Amino acid sequence: MRKLLTIIFLTSFVYAQQIKFVELKAIEFVGNKAISSSELSSVILSKESPSKFSQFLNSFSSFGNPPVYFDSLLIPSDLQAIKTLYITRGFFKAKVSYEYQINEDGAYLRYLINESEPTKFRTFTINGLENKIPIEFLDVINSYIKVDTNLTYSDAILEDKKDYTLNYLRDHGFMLASYEQPTLIIDTLVNRIDVIINFNPGKRYLISDVRTIRTGVGKDYVEDQLLKDIVGIKPGMYYSHYDIQRGQVRLYRTELFNSAIINAIISDTVNNKVPLNISADIGLLHELSPEIIVNNEDNTFNLGLGLSFTKKNFLGEARKLTIGTSAAAQNISEFLKEMALNDSTVFGYTDSRISIEQPFLFGRPINTKIETYFTLQKRKDEYNSTLYGAKLSFDFELAQFTYLNSFSTYFNVERSEYKYKRNYLIDLLSRNFQRNPDKNYTKEEADSLATKRVDEELEGRLFSRSTNTLLGIIMGANKTNDIFFPTSGYSLSLLIEESNSIPYLISNLLGSSISRPLYFKLLGTASFFLPFYSSRANAFGIKFKAGQIFNYYGDKADISLNQRFYAGGSNSVRGWSTRQLVPLEPLLNLENPTQEDLEAVLTKGAATGGFFLFEGSIESRNRLFGKFGTALFLDYGNTWNSIKEFKPNQIAVAGGLGFRYYSDFAPIRFDIGIKLYDPADKRNFSSKKFFKELVQFHIGIGEAF
Repeated sequence: MRKLLTIIFLTSFVYAQQIKFVELKAIEFVGNKAISSSELSSVILSKESPSKFSQFLNSFSSFGNPPVYFDSLLIPSDLQAIKTLYITRGFFKAKVSYEYQINEDGAYLRYLINESEPTKFRTFTINGLENKIPIEFLDVINSYIKVDTNLTYSDAILEDKKDYTLNYLRDHGFMLASYEQPTLIIDTLVNRIDVIINFNPGKRYLISDVRTIRTGVGKDYVEDQLLKDIVGIKPGMYYSHYDIQRGQVRLYRTELFNSAIINAIISDTVNNKVPLNISADIGLLHELSPEIIVNNEDNTFNLGLGLSFTKKNFLGEARKLTIGTSAAAQNISEFLKEMALNDSTVFGYTDSRISIEQPFLFGRPINTKIETYFTLQKRKDEYNSTLYGAKLSFDFELAQFTYLNSFSTYFNVERSEYKYKRNYLIDLLSRNFQRNPDKNYTKEEADSLATKRVDEELEGRLFSRSTNTLLGIIMGANKTNDIFFPTSGYSLSLLIEESNSIPYLISNLLGSSISRPLYFKLLGTASFFLPFYSSRANAFGIKFKAGQIFNYYGDKADISLNQRFYAGGSNSVRGWSTRQLVPLEPLLNLENPTQEDLEAVLTKGAATGGFFLFEGSIESRNRLFGKFGTALFLDYGNTWNSIKEFKPNQIAVAGGLGFRYYSDFAPIRFDIGIKLYDPADKRNFSSKKFFKELVQFHIGIGEAF
């Protein structure tokens, strides 16, 4: 008997070990229609074993993942997880079973699902608020919780309506509002559900007092009244959880505090009045901060260094003085090809600026900033520029239930000076000569003629100067579910900018004239993230962007280069390098240019930048493993001298593949863009050199949109 038990034990042990160390090659879901396989995979404990490549990486580094072995003991938990997920989506009658097979190469697990019919809402009722809150509050809540009887039940809908009601009560004085566990009554005959939630709003509280506690190294340099002014909550106001959160945001925006907490002192409530306490840890008021610059300004990857000095609470009232300087190289990928510090390979910008920022204006929470700056830019093979000016901006705090998330306005006075490069002008004139239908110049003839004109007639006069006064508004609405990796929702932004109307009015009042053009600019961007994937590990997005510059006084060609539209770059059409997509036709007629015409090219920057922009992108973002992912994209767009010149066959098209590393602060991306259709070069795709003429590499921080 003992021998028989030993044999059984050893046999069971060997069999268990064989199963334990068999890789789980695949998990399959059969019968699921309402919920995708990827979402079901995310809730179960069993996981497919990673690829051999991922296992290989993991064997000698922290990348990749180790093999996953089949464990039948996890199956009951998986069945319950799948069943629970279906119940949360309204499939109360769903049934789940399983089967598995073990082969020589591994284990294969299959879950069999019978979803049955979903249950739809019949009623959604809230009790306990009648005669306890103002009737107008009750109307707002009842309007929000009303449900469509054709809508399938889900826990997410229930939670949304419950949370809205609770937050609304707490934002309107009912500090201790609570609710009981929702009651669900399911009519299985007709697949309908009645939802009932009982609320207890409690008393409606007023703020009796606002107290402060200051700690930290800078506590003696910040007054209690300043804390109260920043928070903006006063005695006699109704308690509002939203106002408390907004007050904490205001405190952090000043950068005075290492930590800031606002809470109600419930133990000190008297009748229907409660005091608030502001606890703030105040840090150093002087900071010297070096920085590494990594951004995507001007649609290109910039890498550089910066240094800034900040004086906090400058002259009181949480004012902030900042003095900073920075320098960055653009298109670092091209610089790495040459690794030489000469004029043709090193290009970018240096910037110095002084700014004063304060959280209030006329006692209102309007973040106000005034700055003056001096910027030197060097564009490869184009021009060097000097920009200096001053900018006054206002960032308005919007009310709780407004559609817009952001609204700001600015006033900017800028002086720009450009020194054009000789080769840039030669190339500009050569392209115009080649377009002359009467002469039929070859490229070599056009280059020779352009070189002669530039060297003989424009030597020493490759400059242009202008002053612009800009008044702009920026507004936006972000309705996505995640800032860094949105998978659903949309975001909208609109820029409205007007130029030179103020100096024009002043000059008219003084009886003088103005030579600068008057125009206004519209630039709108819309991004949509569609439910192409049900898993939040993947995303499918579409972007549309369009802009127009409307000139209504003076010569449109006098509009400064840095105010025009450009396409191409890491955040634009990625088959082209930065600012490479400009209008195909020049703004001036230069078929037989005179010296005055050539000077006008420099002064007016003909064929540089566009006045109408149209572009867009379609992108699929997919996580591979860990923090690594890929992206497939299709970009299109271009710029034109006016919307009337827009032609569909002039839209540049690029496709490509990107790689992502999702770091803790932002995605880092490397994109490979390929020109699929080039309106300026309509040669056959196969006749172009792949790496030299078709491929463009981009490095970026954050997603392209």
